Amino acid sequence: MKNFLLDAILFAVFLAELSFHFLPKILHEILGVIFIALIIFHVAINFRRIFSLTKKITPRKFFSLEINVALIMGAALIFVTGICMSNYLFPDAANPLLRRNMTIHQLHVSAPYVMMILIGMHLGLHWREFWQRFLNLVGLEEFYQRRKIFFKAAAVILSAIGFAGFFLNRLAARLAMKHIFATPATDLPAAIFVLLMIGGVAFFALITFFVDRKFFR
Repeated sequence: MKNFLLDAILFAVFLAELSFHFLPKILHEILGVIFIALIIFHVAINFRRIFSLTKKITPRKFFSLEINVALIMGAALIFVTGICMSNYLFPDAANPLLRRNMTIHQLHVSAPYVMMILIGMHLGLHWREFWQRFLNLVGLEEFYQRRKIFFKAAAVILSAIGFAGFFLNRLAARLAMKHIFATPATDLPAAIFVLLMIGGVAFFALITFFVDRKFFR
């Protein structure tokens, strides 16, 4: 249960960081430090499990290991570029040239969207485990067994919302590191923007879940 709560908090902080348009800049930096601290803690308590992926490697283990390594590298990139751009918590950590460097800025903006995809893939690979933890936590396992079709429909609808969010938030342009100040998604209320981001994670989780079931099981 503790691990599940940590994962939930980590995901919530990640969503808050993606929604930086709606937050005071200093809060964005504070949450960024918390986010990195939670990732370090998450990797530390799961280190044996991650390391076990290097033993008796199978295609599924290799795929999972690649995602884990990419997530760690993405978090490191966000942290380093965030330090360079910091105006409040670490204002003297980088020289003014780095702070104004457009490539660093674009990397810092684009990397979280790569992580959104990777988090979705990570959830998709471990969906049964995460979902079982959630059901046990909230005590809905019996209800879920009787109403599976509604939960599956909700997952498809959420993924469809996320797919629409890719266009509203110009995901392809963000991944291409184009300079974007605002999108139709960022003009929406914060709650809807967050829903679009959750849907984006759900979309890649659903795709990965089916790929895992078809090719790795």
